Amino acid sequence: MSNDKGIFDTAEFRNLLDRYEQMRQSGVSSYFDMSELSDLLSYFLTNNNPDEGEEIYNIARHLHPQCDETERMRARILLAQGYPENALEAISTLANDNDTLLLRADIHLALKQYKESRAAARKVLHNSNITDDIAYDALEIMLDCGFAQEVLEYATEGLRHHPGNRSLLEVLAEALIEQQKIDRAIEIYNHLLDENPYSTFYWEQLGHIYYMIGRYGKSLECFEYELTIENSIEYAAIMQGFCYYKLRDYKKSLEIFGAFKEKYPDMIVPRFYIALCHTHLGDTAEALMEYTAITTLRSDKQESKISVMLAFINQAIIHLRESRITSAMYCTDCALAEEMPADEMKQLLIAGAPYYELKYKENMTFEDINATEFKEWTHYELLFALGTALIAAQCDDIALLPLAKAHSLAPDTADIDAHIAYILFNKKMKRDMFEDTVKNAIEGKSNRLFELFELPYNANLSPEEFMRIVDKGSNW
Repeated sequence: MSNDKGIFDTAEFRNLLDRYEQMRQSGVSSYFDMSELSDLLSYFLTNNNPDEGEEIYNIARHLHPQCDETERMRARILLAQGYPENALEAISTLANDNDTLLLRADIHLALKQYKESRAAARKVLHNSNITDDIAYDALEIMLDCGFAQEVLEYATEGLRHHPGNRSLLEVLAEALIEQQKIDRAIEIYNHLLDENPYSTFYWEQLGHIYYMIGRYGKSLECFEYELTIENSIEYAAIMQGFCYYKLRDYKKSLEIFGAFKEKYPDMIVPRFYIALCHTHLGDTAEALMEYTAITTLRSDKQESKISVMLAFINQAIIHLRESRITSAMYCTDCALAEEMPADEMKQLLIAGAPYYELKYKENMTFEDINATEFKEWTHYELLFALGTALIAAQCDDIALLPLAKAHSLAPDTADIDAHIAYILFNKKMKRDMFEDTVKNAIEGKSNRLFELFELPYNANLSPEEFMRIVDKGSNW
């Protein structure tokens, strides 16, 4: 959450953008100073348009060939294009002024070199000639690196010397959010809104906080205020779609995501939530069509791969609930065939009810974050989580597939064996495998086996005795 976009809403910037677009249309060169070109580059990179950013860089190189900012522009474009190593090389010869240090910090952050990023940001903060904006950017980078407590302490100390400083209050609120100290963060944004009730940024921040704590009605209200002030803010509009979905107003959510799909047909998130809304409204045929479209929109990006995986899983659940077992198994196999790093699969920990939502930074709640962020996960743990979630959703037939794959990867399979045994017993299938998995679970001291069969744990019980107990009353 950042205030970087605020400059783009000003009349001054819109006039600048008009001048640039008129130059492009006429083909007649115009003069732009370095700060104007830097603002234009920020605009195009913020709007995911690095190609237009290249045009800005070429103009800067022509008009200001000896300026360090021209080299920083090149590095910013490389960073936006996904080449952080090349970006770092592009500024390797520049002196460490504040702007270069901030860019170095940003590049190290992209490389997940958090200590190096923090070190560069701290150098900026320790300089005596920094502006509020530069201090804010440095503290934001430190927050993104995970040093929320340090940022909180810096902002708190700064406010002692500069009470009411808006930039310090903003970054303090964000540090409090990172530490889930929500009441104080809400208090700060309400104070800032008292001073500036027409700030779309503050309404957006407040709406996002309420979303993260599950107060979707209050969140919706904040985004409505934001859109009343400026009706073209797409972030606020899509957040309304998430809020309505969480509030189970699926028709209203469908309307909002449908508008986004019409405008951005290749955008995956709207299609995913359109499919979810159709499912909840009972139109599973429409839902399956949207999920199929998502699987054809795949790209090499990891966020695309997890969306395809979740789309296949949700398709499998629909097919299973409508007794199309073969189709359900096929979709599950397709989901498990998606290859990606374990870190990109953490959404499997956010179990659906029963369908998985597609999560990204902006629609994660604190509950989601707490489920995914506080340890390193392995592939087998995430596949095990998927299997147990499918069991909870009464999708035993397809739960066996991720559990079997997890079993092949795990160093300790006792709990996985327990769940496989539970499914086999309920389905009355593969008695030999059932007996083997019970034996493995008991020898591995899995208390989960006893929990699943609603028995008190008994470390001295043999596999044979366990099976005799559970077989009583069973016709297997």
